[in-house]
Amino acid sequence: MDDFEFFLIIFGIAYGAMVGIGLPVLLFLVPALRGRVRRLEEEIAALKAAAPRADAPAPAPVLWPDTIAATEEPAAAPVAPGLIAAEAPAPERPLPPPLPQSVAPPAGASAPGPGALAPVAAWLRTNWTLAIAALSLILGGLFMVQYGVEKGLLTPPLRVLGALALGLGLIGGGEAIRRRTGDVVTPATRALPSTLSGAGAVVMFIAMAAAHALYGLIGPGVALAGLALISAATVLLGWFYGPVLSAIGLIGAGAAPFLIGGGPDGARLFYGYFPLVGLAGLAIDSFRRWGWVSALALAVASFGLVLLWGSVPFTPGLAGAALVLAFAALTFPERHLTPRHTGAPVTGLFRGPRPEVPTLIAAAGAAIATIAGLMIVAGATSPAESGIGFALLVVLFAAASLWLHRAPALDALAALPALGFLLALIIEPMRAGPLFEGLFAALNAAPGAEIPLPPTLWALALAGAALSALAFARLRYARASGEADPMFWAFGAAKLGTATIFALEFFWAPGLFLGPGPWSLVVIAMAALMVLFAERRARMGGEALPRDLGLFAAAAVLLIALAFFILLTKAALTLGLALLVVLATLTDRRFRLPLMGWVAQLGVAVIGYRLLADPGFDWSLYGASWPAFGLSHLGPIAAFEAARRLARPERAGLRAVLESALMTTVALFVTLTIARLIPDRDTHTHWFAGLSAAIWCGAAFGQIWRMPTSGRAVRWLRGVIAGLSGLAALGALGALAGDLVDMLDWGADLVLGPPLLDSLALAFWPLAATLAAGAVFLGAPGRPRARLLRPGLAAGAGLATLIWGWLEIRRLWRGTDLSLPGPSDGELYSYTIALLAAALALLVAAVPRRSLTLRRIAMTGVALTIAKVFLIDMAGLSGLTRVASFVGLGLALTGLAWLNRQIDAHWRATGAEPPPPLPED
Repeated sequence: MDDFEFFLIIFGIAYGAMVGIGLPVLLFLVPALRGRVRRLEEEIAALKAAAPRADAPAPAPVLWPDTIAATEEPAAAPVAPGLIAAEAPAPERPLPPPLPQSVAPPAGASAPGPGALAPVAAWLRTNWTLAIAALSLILGGLFMVQYGVEKGLLTPPLRVLGALALGLGLIGGGEAIRRRTGDVVTPATRALPSTLSGAGAVVMFIAMAAAHALYGLIGPGVALAGLALISAATVLLGWFYGPVLSAIGLIGAGAAPFLIGGGPDGARLFYGYFPLVGLAGLAIDSFRRWGWVSALALAVASFGLVLLWGSVPFTPGLAGAALVLAFAALTFPERHLTPRHTGAPVTGLFRGPRPEVPTLIAAAGAAIATIAGLMIVAGATSPAESGIGFALLVVLFAAASLWLHRAPALDALAALPALGFLLALIIEPMRAGPLFEGLFAALNAAPGAEIPLPPTLWALALAGAALSALAFARLRYARASGEADPMFWAFGAAKLGTATIFALEFFWAPGLFLGPGPWSLVVIAMAALMVLFAERRARMGGEALPRDLGLFAAAAVLLIALAFFILLTKAALTLGLALLVVLATLTDRRFRLPLMGWVAQLGVAVIGYRLLADPGFDWSLYGASWPAFGLSHLGPIAAFEAARRLARPERAGLRAVLESALMTTVALFVTLTIARLIPDRDTHTHWFAGLSAAIWCGAAFGQIWRMPTSGRAVRWLRGVIAGLSGLAALGALGALAGDLVDMLDWGADLVLGPPLLDSLALAFWPLAATLAAGAVFLGAPGRPRARLLRPGLAAGAGLATLIWGWLEIRRLWRGTDLSLPGPSDGELYSYTIALLAAALALLVAAVPRRSLTLRRIAMTGVALTIAKVFLIDMAGLSGLTRVASFVGLGLALTGLAWLNRQIDAHWRATGAEPPPPLPED
């Protein structure tokens, strides 16, 4: 038998004796026996006094006071509240006092608040000399061992015995003082016994650890048994002393393994040592009810395990230690093998009333065990180690679901291992852990062949199904016991197995190993399990039945959709998802299941992802045939319109999502259809960019138009979609600008079609019309925020028209290649005529609308024409063309001035305010 096997045997014996026999007897049986003895004594006293017998009172309730005031002598100095426990005056003879009872708190006491550590700080401010004294005594024992090593004065056994003797001497001295004066009663010696005894306990921890780690005098089993014995003695002393001894003992015991050093061979021993430290602190606090001692014990034990794991990883040791700490945190504070935590739930940490101290301690223990499971998965070097991590998380969830059924305050703790399991499913493939690497190793060993029944994937899928089954079993118990709102368990039963399947699909690629057919059957099997849960839940009835049925139905529909995703082709899958959206909406309309509306919205999101990303834009443009392209876009368009008409009137969010998806998909379909009609499907053309910008601007305007009539959440959704459509439009405008620069610089893109009805018109007319329509309709009454966009949209429409006119004139004089040198005299003169014509058109349009803005814009155009003639035409034109330019400008300005005065006269006659005078007036 090697040392490791011997260690395991002794480790099991020590834990069995400590946890299985000793502590349950001390924690659970002794209080009951004490209560029975007290009742018998009361009955005997009543009989002796010939008084009628009264029923014995029930034992004092277990309470956790915020502060426990120490019972002081009349002349006693003040003591920091909450740090020193109340203690009865010392008897005349030094007899050991009985085990203390639970101390009832003063009226109005509550659970510790955020300032729970204030008593510790206050005590340190007034008793800092004792803290330094304890540290000095501990270091003295450590230096004694170190001095013997350096000088070689004593043999290793004598060094260890000397340290043990020093520790026993310090404990004996502290006990002698406590028996004479108490630990907290006499001011002169207050906390002095705790200081001496706590330092002595730590020195003994150091001596025992040094005997194993430094000198190899004892094996790991004997060392662990000795440490367990010292921990038990510390527990016993902690019941008689104040909290100072507990604090010194816990901190010193946690630091001892790191102070003595030693090689990695014996470090695995401490995976059993640190849980004993935590058990000691929790056992002390189980009777003394200080609260912060339990927190300190868990902190010391967990911090020690983390440091130990970082230097010497040992997966079975960490898993066992985490389970022991979690079990102790759940049972020791309430002293029940089946936890019965009531009161404020653990979720009160985030909202609602603050939980009681035992609830907080239980939550800390569950969190420590969950983190340990994630640490094991994240640091595993073999498949067995990863399996231990996953198994630990499943066991924790099973315990939270079944074992804590009488502790309603701890219901939410089941979320910790459940989320930990799902997170571990993501961590393992992302870090290329041993389980994930093992699958690919088997795949590479037989290329082209599927792996028959990979146990890893089956085990993980079954684990997810087990989580859902455990949550459903707890749901049935909750319904039978009359719990008010067991939605937590219904949600877990519906979503844990579903989330497991989705995590496997998107992170583990099971289709590579099982093949799409068998893996889709696994997904359908999970969907069948959800349907079974829905049928069983329907038999239970209750007010929450529609909500719970919606959860299970949504899970089943999502899994069926995933099976479609695995099996079907690209176009068929998109059609299947579109049909799923319609069926989910119809189910909600028929049975009033709001969650099915969320499923429909999720289906819309997945369809959008498929149309834009996977298979996406490139597949629709280059890879798909015309029938596949039409089905993959027209099918969702028809489904969105059908679902929009079928949606219940009160489902405003669903209707908004369907309407937005409909507009966006139509815009995408029109854009892609035009792109597919381009020869060679070259989308780097000016006219395609202009059309795309117009299409996406229209989609954005549609969302903005509907925003004022929507609720707050729907407005937010429409704003997001409008923003995304606007970004697509800006991208198309940027592409249009780039194409125009290339067209003008080196003729990269030619103008197609006859003049005026060419590709330039296709690029700018729809864009200008869309922007102008947006300026008109978004400026309607009742849309104050949309009206802010009106000036910019009108300016954009005018700018698009001007750019088209400029490019079209250039095309008339230079042909289809706009990069040819120029301009000619005729081209420059044409620009002047076009500007004057535009100004005249704006003046004419201003008359029926009585628009001062249009008149000002028209006169601005006139000013630009004047500037062009005098700054450009004067230098660029020659001969008769220059003469005609200036004469024509003069005549045109004369006519415009006359027309402007006629407009003034007309407006004055009709009572309208005239505009400011023109410069030439």
